[in-house]
Amino acid sequence: MDAFYEESAVNQNAKKGARRYKIAHILSIIFLVLGIIMLIMCLYNIPLAPSNENATAEQIASYQTAKIACIFCGAQSALFWIFWFVLRKVKMGVNVSFDYCFVSGELRISRVVNVNRRRLLVKIDCADMIQIGDIDNPSYERFRADPTVKEIVCTPNNVAMEGKFFMYVLANVNGKKMYVLECRENLLMNIMKFVKRSVLESDYVMQERKQK
Repeated sequence: MDAFYEESAVNQNAKKGARRYKIAHILSIIFLVLGIIMLIMCLYNIPLAPSNENATAEQIASYQTAKIACIFCGAQSALFWIFWFVLRKVKMGVNVSFDYCFVSGELRISRVVNVNRRRLLVKIDCADMIQIGDIDNPSYERFRADPTVKEIVCTPNNVAMEGKFFMYVLANVNGKKMYVLECRENLLMNIMKFVKRSVLESDYVMQERKQK
């Protein structure tokens, strides 16, 4: 029995996120260039100490000036590199969405940054799934309070888009991890073809009935 299903949890503030990403990206490039320039200036200004004890006052003064310039350029370069690193981290956290792909017994979750930068987060085999359910049900809070369970939120939104709900997947993936997805019930229906009925929480209510 083969199955293939794919959908995405798209950032509801994608336009704002795209603008923030662009600003952070441009600033990161500017600081990167400045960091490289100041590093080159630092290397260029590395002073050579006077070769003997009879160095003139002018030579010593020139050495001290070059030394100060080198330290200044090095400090500036380090500061610009720090700014670049921080902005790089910032831009990777804005305009984020998630892709869910279910292929014949395996759920694949990917993180997508600014539409085109895609990274696979995890592959979950149906055999490793412990429980699946709706985060509105008490079982979610029970697992969330369990110190042995690590929660991993795989959606950028706090409110589910129309036609979707927040589903949790508790699985044994190098320890107990609970993945929170924003998806349509179709994803759950496809997963249920490959797991035991007992994997679905006992108090689960179909979304269509729940909304009535």
